[in-house]
Amino acid sequence: MGLTLISAIGLSFGVHSMVVGHDHTFGTTREVPWGILISPYVFFACLSTGLCIVSSLGQVFGIRLFQSIIPRTVFLAIVTMATGLMCITLELENPWRVGFTSLFSPHPSSNIWWKTTIYSLYLIFMVFNFLSLVLKKKQRAKVFAIIALVTVTMGNLNMNSDMALLGTRGFWSENYMPLYFLSLSTLTGCSAILLFSWFGKVITGKTVDIEDDKALKVTGKLFMILLLGILYFTGVKIMGGFYPQFTKNPEAMYLLVQGGFALNFWVGEVGLAVLLPLVLLLVTRGKNLDILALAGFSCLTGVFILFYDLVIVGQLIPHYHQYNVVDLPKYYSYSPSLHEIMITTGAIFFFLAAFILGEMILKKFSLE
Repeated sequence: MGLTLISAIGLSFGVHSMVVGHDHTFGTTREVPWGILISPYVFFACLSTGLCIVSSLGQVFGIRLFQSIIPRTVFLAIVTMATGLMCITLELENPWRVGFTSLFSPHPSSNIWWKTTIYSLYLIFMVFNFLSLVLKKKQRAKVFAIIALVTVTMGNLNMNSDMALLGTRGFWSENYMPLYFLSLSTLTGCSAILLFSWFGKVITGKTVDIEDDKALKVTGKLFMILLLGILYFTGVKIMGGFYPQFTKNPEAMYLLVQGGFALNFWVGEVGLAVLLPLVLLLVTRGKNLDILALAGFSCLTGVFILFYDLVIVGQLIPHYHQYNVVDLPKYYSYSPSLHEIMITTGAIFFFLAAFILGEMILKKFSLE
């Protein structure tokens, strides 16, 4: 009840923003049109993608070790995508136009139209997937799982293209970005499974059975492999921050690695997202489920900071900065407003409340 109340209070700020106008309530400007609300949208959308990929290891590819965690993983994929779409809806000043124009005036050459359509269809397929699991229709669930996997992978691989359209920002158009987003999505999916499987057992008072124990430990191994992959991509960012020839937008990389966002980068992206989880896994050899959950929490926190940096830093480099325009600032500025912070908080608490509801559903239908 408390989570729902906090969520309602936070989301009411979004309704207020649509009534009085974003100009009065958001910290965004013409120069920096995307604020913090894009961060939870990207975070939850990528998290849902990762959860779908991991659940597909059991549903689509038939790996038995992942079978026991499929129901919870599918439900988490649904609520994370719903949370992400809710964030982007509240970020828009006239969100009702999206659905109307998507249906009655489609624009196939628009990346945003494709992303809206793809993620909406994906959410529908995942709901049918979960309902099929509830009804014990495994073959039907597998069909929906395949369709959802193909759909969301298409959307994820195109994520950087949507972001790079904003003034053709080079910060988001690095060649490695599609693989980076896919790897990062799968990493967050593993993190969420480790954390919320543990959390689910805590709030229901159940002990981890043998099948779940095996599934979580093999998820922990996949988690470690992905951490090593993300460590490589993080090294590429560091190289770009110190050596301009390794990046398409050296000014943004410098701001991220050595400038005003350096604390976010080194503590959040490097420490919390990668190094701390790696150390925890190596010390315990991935066998302690409590430590696996802690590593998952650390990674999710760091990745949320990563997505905030990814969204904001690229916009702070002025257009045409290379031409030394008179009175053009070195960097644009942005600070999230109270409304943006409260909406983000409300979205996070909405997700937590939905997760607890999902635990009740799993228990009622004996899907664990």
